[in-house]
Amino acid sequence: MRGKTVRSLVQFFKSDLGIRFIAEGAVRSSAFIITPLLSWSLGASVFGGYLQIMSLSFAFVPLVSAGLGFTVIRQLAGQRNDTKAPQLLAISIGIISTLCVLLATVLGLLADNIVSYFALSMFEDSSWLVWTIPVLAWIFATEALVGEYLRAQIKARASLYVQIASFGLHMAGLGGVLWLYELSLETALLSIAISKLVIIGFVLCPVFLRLQGNDKQRSTPLSLKTVLGGLPFMLAGLAEWAANLGDRLIVGRFLGAEAVAHYGAGIMMLSVIAALGAPVWWMLFPTVAKHIKNQNLKACQDAIKHYTMLFAELAFPVLALVVLTANPAISLLLNSPAENMTVVVLIAGCAIITSQITTGWEYYLVTISSGKRLMTATVTCSLVGFAVAWHFAPEWGLIGVTFGMLSGKLGLGLFYAISANRNGFGGAVWRTKHLALLCVVNAISVSITYAGVHYFSYSTSTIGQIVIPALIFLSLYGTGRYLLKLADRHSSI
Repeated sequence: MRGKTVRSLVQFFKSDLGIRFIAEGAVRSSAFIITPLLSWSLGASVFGGYLQIMSLSFAFVPLVSAGLGFTVIRQLAGQRNDTKAPQLLAISIGIISTLCVLLATVLGLLADNIVSYFALSMFEDSSWLVWTIPVLAWIFATEALVGEYLRAQIKARASLYVQIASFGLHMAGLGGVLWLYELSLETALLSIAISKLVIIGFVLCPVFLRLQGNDKQRSTPLSLKTVLGGLPFMLAGLAEWAANLGDRLIVGRFLGAEAVAHYGAGIMMLSVIAALGAPVWWMLFPTVAKHIKNQNLKACQDAIKHYTMLFAELAFPVLALVVLTANPAISLLLNSPAENMTVVVLIAGCAIITSQITTGWEYYLVTISSGKRLMTATVTCSLVGFAVAWHFAPEWGLIGVTFGMLSGKLGLGLFYAISANRNGFGGAVWRTKHLALLCVVNAISVSITYAGVHYFSYSTSTIGQIVIPALIFLSLYGTGRYLLKLADRHSSI
């Protein structure tokens, strides 16, 4: 029995889904290593500065990438040995590099304003931001472009290996910094930059060797129409940044660097929910596309409901655990006392759950339509959520920021639901009775755990304040789910 289980696990992790699961885990786990490393070594405020610099760098990625990952590289979709591929990739990287030089020039004129506008005042000399942010933006944009290039040429597994290797090199780089040098904000940023540059160089070497081998062939220029075709994707990328990372800059602007650290640690803990969803949705999309192509709407609905409930079974207890342990866990991660983060984490978690659980409607709409209205709705709702967070942050603090985040996700989820049902989906993407019972069991388990822990007001270590509520909740939740399954079994007899 044990041998069969081991073989099944080995077989799973050798599959595309297993590799995807490992890659997603690697990407997400890096934050759980960097957060305590920087916070305990340099302080929560410096870690807050690190989060803002990363957020600023990602903010410029849609601008410097110009949507090329969608418009140029995807021209090569499904073509393993297209001789145009290296030329198009080289030209795309050239465009990104030119835009990054322009970005550095603009930042050189605005560096002092950027430092004063956001909570980056811990940096006495702002000149290094002029080249740090454009360089990071170039690295992130080129890395994404290379990933699109590999996927377009039916090398999805290779793109996953690249993610895993990037994580491994980044961790090795941090280990080298700790061993040979003193850890600082600069060396932490340098380690991530070098690790990604090594991976990018490794992937691009054979590409450019092919390019030199084909230099006698006529080059493939990019048409103006092709480049301009990326502008909508550039706008969508900015909206995605505003929805997913822009809140860090809002927090820094109004509440300071330490608040960014607390908020970022809370969102990082909640990112486990998105990590659980990624492999599920990765399996769902091709299934939806297949059923729509075969005009089998019933099978499509059943598949969407199955995967949505699979996600819900995993995500709801994780959200409950994060909410119950938010304050001590954030305090432990940052080595800085965190208070009143429970409501903040709850609202942010509801926003993430909303975004994830409406994915079935989104995939249905993407499959049956051109996507223009979908992109418009995404951009609009993301920017509205960003504006609401900006408006309420000064008065409501972190709760105002998460309220803006939730409003944007709810608006987009409502659009998905209405549009999908108008286009023939019919009903919800979940099994309503099952989801309601799941929520009830989850809520009761959380309430009893929270009340019990606070009623007895036990005194223990920070780790104890995390472990004890987690064990109580898991016991209650597991008992509740067992009783529900027992009741379902008896009712079906």
